[in-house]
Amino acid sequence: MRSTHRSGAETPGSPSPLPHRTVWATALGVGALGNLVVQGTDAPGLGMVLFFVALAVAVGITGRAARRTPFSPEALAWLLGGVLLSTAFLFRASGPLQFLAFVAAAGAFAFPALRAGAAWLRGSGMSDVIEAVAGAIGHAGLGAVRTAARALSAHTDASNGARVATAPTTLTAVVRGLLLGAPLLLVFGALFVGADEVFEGIVAGLVGPAIEDWGPHLILTAVLTWLAAGYLTGFLTGTRVRHTLVVILAGRIRRPSIGAVEAAIALGLVALLFTAFVAVQFRYLFGGAGLVEVTPGLTYAEYAREGFGRLTLASALVLPTLLVTDWLLGSPGRGGRTVFLFLGGLQLILLVLVIASAFQRVIVYTQAYGFTESRLYGVVFLGWLTLLGFWFAASVLRGRRERFAAPALLSGVAVVVGLLFANPDAVIVRANLSHAGIALDAGAAGLPVGPGFDAAYLASLSADAVPTLLGVLPRLPHDSRCIVARALLDRWESAAELDWRSWNVPRVRAHRRVRADAEALRRLSAPASGCLTEEAIG
Repeated sequence: MRSTHRSGAETPGSPSPLPHRTVWATALGVGALGNLVVQGTDAPGLGMVLFFVALAVAVGITGRAARRTPFSPEALAWLLGGVLLSTAFLFRASGPLQFLAFVAAAGAFAFPALRAGAAWLRGSGMSDVIEAVAGAIGHAGLGAVRTAARALSAHTDASNGARVATAPTTLTAVVRGLLLGAPLLLVFGALFVGADEVFEGIVAGLVGPAIEDWGPHLILTAVLTWLAAGYLTGFLTGTRVRHTLVVILAGRIRRPSIGAVEAAIALGLVALLFTAFVAVQFRYLFGGAGLVEVTPGLTYAEYAREGFGRLTLASALVLPTLLVTDWLLGSPGRGGRTVFLFLGGLQLILLVLVIASAFQRVIVYTQAYGFTESRLYGVVFLGWLTLLGFWFAASVLRGRRERFAAPALLSGVAVVVGLLFANPDAVIVRANLSHAGIALDAGAAGLPVGPGFDAAYLASLSADAVPTLLGVLPRLPHDSRCIVARALLDRWESAAELDWRSWNVPRVRAHRRVRADAEALRRLSAPASGCLTEEAIG
């Protein structure tokens, strides 16, 4: 009978303690060292050896912090073998050979993590080897989520192992709040910087040189820290895929939670960022036009086009952020609920101002270039998001999160149904024609239009727009009429697209209408009518 060394991580009923603070501290050290030895080097060498040595030391430190029994000789041999394999970076310069050595060293570090440092290789099969590699890769990428969840969940009473909801110290809460707020600042800050050149200039003036100098180092350190934390977490708990599934199905992963201090810091930092951005927008929207005009090479159309999408995305992220924060707070008590009510309400007010800025941008852009699908759907989405913001205030901010989801979902369905009835492509055609001064039911042919009228774009819309385009075609300006008539013939005259797998009513109708009017469309787009040929246009 073969005996096997079983780790506590293999038994769902007795999980090994996870010292999340030590894991993150050692992972940060590995990440910082990795950045130091990799960033800016011409080729890998000694630095790679030091990196593997640091990772092995981190395994020992976290294992000791978890009060683990000593690792098995097999695990120690694998770790030592990985370090020795990494010395190939010292003695060989061949790129392919160094790559193979790296893969071998990484594999040597992956194998002992399968059963949290216990021996397993003897008598195992190929499936165990594959599981060890796959489990190490998976934990390196996602294992840090477990330590983050543990850091945000209830503490454990060391005397009896019972879970108790103890309040963190003020310093710990502040650190956790800063860690929660940092990624939010990075995401929203990046969107705002990309959305507004004026805001970008202000940020660049404050932190631009620092970002250029330290940005790559911070990013690489953060990535390596995340990977190291995931690997160390997997090493302490085991990287067996089957065991992880059992733990998940058994409900052993507890719901994370935060306190009022963490929520206040995270939401407060985001609110400050939004306030700074809104302040810049007020200078532009209400009397600060000169701020844009002095920017070399920047037109209002460019200003609006470049910012609208990013502002829409930033607005879309606000409500999920507040919902997740409310979920993490759980039952924070009266004080915590008051903090969330105040900061959440402030964030919603700032959200409305950001949406107003996005609306202003799209108005400026449509005045110059007319409507497009992205602008129309963006405006509809922002309008729906504004309504959701009011419903959020009436439900979630009042402590009734369970009432938010169903009306929000139904309102989204209603918006989609409304768009289906409205026929957005036909709306775009009519809006752009009206903007160009072309009446749908009357008017002289050949009226001049502004430079923003894009006939080729209108002709590129779906079959939903074809009836409207055919109806107004005789009243289009000469050049625009040539473009639309030729495009309609090219796209819809042939029946080749009438495949049964793509059949639908508007497409069939477009083919029928264009084929019925084919002779008239040819006359309108013929050189005899003054239209240029495609070769001449090219």
